[in-house]
Amino acid sequence: MHKRTFKKGQPIFKEGDRGLEAFLIETGKVLILKKGAAAPVIVAALPHGSLFGEMAILDGSPRMATAVAGEDTVCVVINSMQLQQKLMTLPPDILRILTALMEYVRAVVPFDQRAKVGQGPEPTQRDQQARMMLPNPQVVEGFGITDPMMKALVRMLCDYTRRRLPPELLKA
Repeated sequence: MHKRTFKKGQPIFKEGDRGLEAFLIETGKVLILKKGAAAPVIVAALPHGSLFGEMAILDGSPRMATAVAGEDTVCVVINSMQLQQKLMTLPPDILRILTALMEYVRAVVPFDQRAKVGQGPEPTQRDQQARMMLPNPQVVEGFGITDPMMKALVRMLCDYTRRRLPPELLKA
């Protein structure tokens, strides 16, 4: 792993690019943008300690969004092989949960966007399955993961999953 510095406004990667690396923000802020009808739309502003770009190197899919430095930013960079090696150190049950959550995140749009793409607001069977697998924060802490990159990965996948679930499933 190494560090890379990005100046404010500098693209880190673009939507549709092949993903070769993931990034952990050491200092600064990163904006995540999606293509919009008239202009790019900011879908997230990630603070230090956030991991991004991991989905593309985990499953080989193209980048789902564009990442741009929101201010001068330093990131720890990890490539696919390094991340896969770190994942293999996780207990098999945790790895299965992460893989299932990643598949859900790739397949389902965030709940607040469903109406825009013609999907109904009612929970699907896939939503219910993801909710059953989604660990709460106390359970995540109990996983005993000490590596900062892996901790960030687990937190991000859980957060991505929560954003996609219908609110009534989160109350349960």
